[in-house]
Amino acid sequence: MAAISALVEEATFDITPEGISLRAMDPSHVAMVDFEYPKEAFQEYSCSEPSKLCVDIADMVKLMRRVESGETLELSLDPEANKLSMKLSGKYTRRFSIPQLQSSTTEMPTPKLEFDANIKMDAGCLNDAATDMATVSEQVKFEANPDKLVMTGLSETGNVVVEFEKDNTSIVSFNVKGEVKALYGVSFLQDIVKAGTAASNLATVEFSTDKPVRIDFELPLQGKLTYYLAPRIE
Repeated sequence: MAAISALVEEATFDITPEGISLRAMDPSHVAMVDFEYPKEAFQEYSCSEPSKLCVDIADMVKLMRRVESGETLELSLDPEANKLSMKLSGKYTRRFSIPQLQSSTTEMPTPKLEFDANIKMDAGCLNDAATDMATVSEQVKFEANPDKLVMTGLSETGNVVVEFEKDNTSIVSFNVKGEVKALYGVSFLQDIVKAGTAASNLATVEFSTDKPVRIDFELPLQGKLTYYLAPRIE
């Protein structure tokens, strides 16, 4: 939930017999989050027919933070009361509920993009690099060739350059066609990578020249967390 709250204040989840998913854009339409957990990821999962659940994501995060180690979490949708109920079972039982909101979002297709750079790497190192960029600049340039990925932040107060060679210990796989470069906003990048790193140890960065960057974070139990960030024009 915290990974979703990095971009959106209200989240509309699709609840289907196959699992739970969400695709949403930030209010400025610069970044998008794509989240999915299949039914196999849950100890028990029951959904007789597709439905939508729209909630205030900040309220949801507050409730999720109340889950303690060893507790069992049960979520249920009450369409008559128009509420999402949460039951925590451990040493004792606790129950919470939050109201459903009226969804104002429209269906968004998955972006169809082809990428020239595909780099799987340690998510913590990517997070550190994004934080480094934010110390001096409001934007970061991604440049990649078959040998390395370079992230550069420039401003009147200084500059930061971070290089990831393909044989660096932080790199899991490295595939780049030719030379590619693109410019992105640091604030969004930092929020995305920080949220993704909290959920996963690995990140896959994909981009092409002056095209959106896609960052995938591997989640346990076949979960999916993907972000898209639109480029800036130099």
